[in-house]
Amino acid sequence: MFYIAVVVILNHTAKNILIGTAGAAGLFLASAATANADTAHKVVKNDTVWDLSQKYGVSIESIETLNKIDQNSHLIVTGQTLQIPAKNDARQQEDKTTEATHEVSVKDGDSLWTIAQAENTTVDKLRSLNNLKADENLIYPGQTLKVPGAAQAAAQTQTTSTDTQQASAQTQQPAQQNASADQTQQAAATNAQTQQEASTAANSEASQQQQVQVVVSANHTTHTVVSGESLWSIAQAYGVTVDSLRQSNNLGATLVAGTTLTINDPTKNPAQQQTQAAQQQKQAAQAEASTQTQQATQSSNNAQQQQTQQQAQPSSSSSQQQFAPAQQQATPTPAASSSISGSAVAAYAQQFIGVPYVSGGKTPSGFDCSGFTHYVYAHFGKEIGGWTVPQESAGTQISVSQAQVGDLLFWGARGNTYHVAIYLGGGQYITAPEPGQSVKIGNIRYFQPSFAVHVN
Repeated sequence: MFYIAVVVILNHTAKNILIGTAGAAGLFLASAATANADTAHKVVKNDTVWDLSQKYGVSIESIETLNKIDQNSHLIVTGQTLQIPAKNDARQQEDKTTEATHEVSVKDGDSLWTIAQAENTTVDKLRSLNNLKADENLIYPGQTLKVPGAAQAAAQTQTTSTDTQQASAQTQQPAQQNASADQTQQAAATNAQTQQEASTAANSEASQQQQVQVVVSANHTTHTVVSGESLWSIAQAYGVTVDSLRQSNNLGATLVAGTTLTINDPTKNPAQQQTQAAQQQKQAAQAEASTQTQQATQSSNNAQQQQTQQQAQPSSSSSQQQFAPAQQQATPTPAASSSISGSAVAAYAQQFIGVPYVSGGKTPSGFDCSGFTHYVYAHFGKEIGGWTVPQESAGTQISVSQAQVGDLLFWGARGNTYHVAIYLGGGQYITAPEPGQSVKIGNIRYFQPSFAVHVN
């Protein structure tokens, strides 16, 4: 009986062990299946494909391929549900991508954007292949970058090698009969070298044609770069973006004076704006001249009225005759109004568009921001101070929303301002911005002032 009980107990224990093992195996298989399955992610505000690739440890390309996302725009929408591939699948895709890459050497004037265009890929793809951050754009001449696609040079070398072998095979038989083996090999090598040079020239010409391709719209104009201009200032003048300028022109790392740029779909006409500014200045000058004429006429009328009143007074006593001239001398001549027309200030300031920025400059040969505002107001006889902080006290401080044409706009805390401009109305201002640029018109939507001052 004792042995039978032991056997029963052992059998019961073995069943429990088998059941437990089977259960653990089931859990392992279930967890493995779960780990390999795609993960669903619901897009929230500020999500990007790059953020999701970092979060889940997969590549950008694997996410975009699985969800059929445009690999040029990388556009995803808040609320969209994306399938995140398992790491093993993503790694396989990355291995396939790695197999189809080659290296290029960065040349002077290259950027990630120009290399991406030349290699028919995207900037994000270059960042992904070269472990660059999402906001990293800095590359330097001589740096080696991985780019997608098989290397053309390797294909050319293989083709050349095949051609060489074929030429050698074709020339071996005649060489055995009529010429030496050395002469045949030399002819084959010459033929291979000629083919390689022709192939290299063709590839070079194709690459240049690819770089020359630009986008030019039906509605376009041209602009010749002058010294002191930048892509940003030109884009602002024509109401376009810097990216559109790059797309319509082959630009290097620097903008050279004398270069003719193509401007696609301009929304502004700088020549028309300068004409309008000149008209505004003329109108302001006429209004100022009219005001001065009215003031002079009023002064003349007042003087004639006083003279008439003095002649009408009785001359019965000598004391009254002596008092009258004294009273006439004590009457002051009305002074011209000390107020300054904001429109006149704005119109005069726009005459200096294009004057280059010079640190500490206070003349039309070169201005900095406070030197420019000081020069403009000095033209109207108003001393506002030579730099930004004294100019804060040139009038009454107001909010930017209350600013009127001709008022001063300041950037920075009061007592510690670092930039000043003259308000033109309509959200625009004129200023001498920074080194390398020139006096130009800006918009407060892109560079918000801290406060304004109405000059008294």
